Formats: sequence, structure tokens, C-alpha cells
Amino acid sequence: MPTPMLTARAHPGRRWASRLGRALSWLGVVIFAGLAFVSAGWTALFVVVAVLSIVVHRRTTLRRWELDQPGADASFRFGPRASRSVRLADVAGIVIVDAPGTSARGIPVTRDHERWWLVDDGGRALGQANTEGLDPADVQRFRSALGVPFVPLVLARRAGAVPLGMPWHQAHPAGAIAVAVPTAVVVMLVVVLVPPYWA
Repeated sequence: MPTPMLTARAHPGRRWASRLGRALSWLGVVIFAGLAFVSAGWTALFVVVAVLSIVVHRRTTLRRWELDQPGADASFRFGPRASRSVRLADVAGIVIVDAPGTSARGIPVTRDHERWWLVDDGGRALGQANTEGLDPADVQRFRSALGVPFVPLVLARRAGAVPLGMPWHQAHPAGAIAVAVPTAVVVMLVVVLVPPYWA
């Protein structure tokens, strides 16, 4: 395989907004670990949070981007170990979905990142490249080298050009929030109402 023109590797350390943000994240893990001894509800919640944290960490560690030298068969590879590939000739544009970072009491914990939806001439989604954990300078280099229009999701929606095949929760972030908030409230009520182990 020819040597790629550009390569970029993600690092879990770049997910954090600062050292303080990383410390707050670990503090949250410690608090959840303590609450896990209170009841089965808190134990289940801790297990879910721990598993999700491990999955995100592993995905970030494995994330790699590669861009071939210009040519008829040039491809953009992304995802775990750059395992997903899209021919540059098939990419008509990229729709950007902003993914805001998290915060704790106004203190940034994780950095903002973007999800790039690669779209063909027919408006179909060819794949999603996530920038989380990548060096912002590398992301900018790829953005310049790809040579296709980049359009924020909000503008694509106004133009009726939301990529076909895009997950509902990303295509309709406001609707996803409207579903997520009451769901989170119900989950917390269930967790709190589960009797403690010593009851």
C-alpha cells in the first residue's frame, strides 16, 4: 500500500479540556464507585458508566486517519485503525455535526469535537469521521487537503440537505435532547428509589 499523504492518530489525553477537567472526571468516577455500595440501582449505574468510559477510551486510542496522495483511486481512511475507507472521488461534501464537550459547574471537562459526515452527490452518507482525540492542527490539515465543501448541519437542514442514512439523534439534536432529558430523570428516579443494601 502506498504511503499516505497525511496521517493522524488520536490520543485519549486530547479529550480533556484541561488537567482540572481530567481531575474532575476522575473525581466523578470515585464518587460513583462509592455510591455503587449504596444500592443495586447505583451499582448498575456505576457499571454502565464504567463500561462506557472504557469503550470511549479504547475507541479514541484506536482512532486513526489516513489520506492518500491525489489520484483516481485515492481514499480517505478513518475509524479504528483507519479501517473505514471512502474514495475521494465519491465525496461531494462534508456535513459537520458539532459535539460540545462536557462541563462540571461551569468548568470545562472534555473538549468540543466534530463529527464529519461524508456525503456523495446523491446526498447519501458514506461514513462518519470523528475528530475526538485528534490534534486540531492535524484536523485542519485534513480539512484543507480534502478539497470539498464543509457545511454545518444547521445549514444543511435549512437547505433540506441532511445526509440520507444519518442517525436520527444526530440529524435532530434538539429532538434527541427532548428525549434524553426526561429519560435521564426517569433513570435517576429509579436509581434513587431502589432500596439500599442495608434496608
